[in-house]
Amino acid sequence: MTTRPKSLREVAARSDSLGEFGRHLRDWLHELRRFSSRAQAAATIAAEPPFLIGKFPEGRTADAWLGAYAEHLSRKLGRAAPAWAFAPGRIAQDPTFDQGAESTKLRTLALLHAPAAFKRRNLFTPSVDLPLRLRPGRPAKSPEEKRKTNAERQRRFRLARHKELVALRKLQRKLALRK
Repeated sequence: MTTRPKSLREVAARSDSLGEFGRHLRDWLHELRRFSSRAQAAATIAAEPPFLIGKFPEGRTADAWLGAYAEHLSRKLGRAAPAWAFAPGRIAQDPTFDQGAESTKLRTLALLHAPAAFKRRNLFTPSVDLPLRLRPGRPAKSPEEKRKTNAERQRRFRLARHKELVALRKLQRKLALRK
């Protein structure tokens, strides 16, 4: 069983064709749903993905999609986009329409509604799936992190009780000697 890519770098590293790239990009979007903090989501785009232009014929278009998603996600997070997203190789040579390229209506919708990060890279899509569910407060912890935190809390509790017991025994001996 393979795991979903957790970063755009992993998406690029695992992709050997445009079809694989699309599947891995969708998997990465599914992974975004799991993150509850801005820092977690930003970490998925921090590392620069390798260029795909040499791996398959549509690699330049895939490189543009990576840059567009990195910039778009950064804007949603209220952070600066990573510098790698603006590399000259991250722009599609020809205008690329996501869905229904043959339909004039859908092309017009894509031209109107594509986010700036995508338009800047010659990518036109009527909608962008960015499934962020950021919650206020602390980020969610995995069961393993919770177990580790609880074990540390238990250790501190036992140590404090042990110190109290030692202090009480000393006090008891002092009182016993006074009698």
